[in-house]
Formats: sequence, C-alpha cells, structure tokens
Amino acid sequence: MKTDKFIAIDFETANRNMASACALGIVVFQEGVLTYKESFLIRPHDSVNTFDPTFIDIHHITPQDVADQPEFDQLWPNIREIIKDGILVAHNASFDMTVLMSLITLYRLDYDHFHYFCTVKLSRTVFKFLPSHRLNIVSQHLGISLDHHDALSDAFACAQIVNQTMILTGIYHPWQLCEALMVPISSSWYL
Repeated sequence: MKTDKFIAIDFETANRNMASACALGIVVFQEGVLTYKESFLIRPHDSVNTFDPTFIDIHHITPQDVADQPEFDQLWPNIREIIKDGILVAHNASFDMTVLMSLITLYRLDYDHFHYFCTVKLSRTVFKFLPSHRLNIVSQHLGISLDHHDALSDAFACAQIVNQTMILTGIYHPWQLCEALMVPISSSWYL
C-alpha cells in the first residue's frame, strides 16, 4: 500500500556542482500531521568544496558556517531513515533529486529507491493564473511565510503547497492527489 507520508526536501549548494550541497531542509507530514522538521548544514566533500560568491549571496552560507559540520555521508543514515516509506517532494524537484543522487553517487552510499513529485508542476496545474510558479510567488499567493533560500523554510513552504492543494481539492493522499491532477510521479530508478 502506498503511504500517505510525504517528505519535502530542499538543498542549497556551494557552487554549480550538484554534489556540493551545503544545506538541507527536511519536512515530513504523515496523515496530515507535521511529524518532523529539521535543517542540516553540510560540509561539501573536498572535491567540490569551493563556495561561489554568487551562491553565498543567494543563501548566505559561507565556508566558515560549514567548516565544522558533517559531510553528507555522515548524515545519510539518519536521512535515509527519515525518507523511507514516503514520497519525496521538492519545488523544482529535478534540481533537488539530482543533488541527492549526486551525493549518493559521490559517496557510494546504499539507498532505497524512491518516488517523488514536483510542486512547480503541481502549482502550474492548480494555480495556472499565477504569472510565475517560483517558490516565492506561489508562497506569497498562498500566504505562506518564506525566508527564500533558507533550506528549511523552502522545504516547509513546499510542504505547505502540497497541504493547501490537498485542502483545495479535498484529496488528502499525495499519490491520489498527483493522479487526480495528472502531476507526474517520478522514480529514482530513472534519474
């Protein structure tokens, strides 16, 4: 049976390399209840640990902020446990899922295949009238408080887009919601 648990995630990266994650926000809802909310600062792997000033300007995370933080492989056992048995969701999911798989590949981590969907695609379906479907525009429309490019705030806003769409449609199961709105559910098998 497909669970009603969904996990909103958001990564920030130090540079254009998709394996250079320096922050991760995770928000978990199960049966409509917030069950977990956490952010992690991540020290990028030495091979990709260069902070582009343009990226620092966006997310305000510096090399000093992550110098004493764990690398992703140290966080992975806990994260893997959190995301199991649920469907992942992200705003512009192709970015976040590529970061996740790049990290898994870089560190040669074991993982369970997962499914995910994108709240940009969900927003384009439900809020067609908006001039843009960027996270800040959709959040503003829905009255969601957002500290844009803070990983936890972005993940929470993404989860709230799902929750508010569930309320609007009366469909409270993420798999059924995607099916009813014809929002594609993708799989890590095909990343």
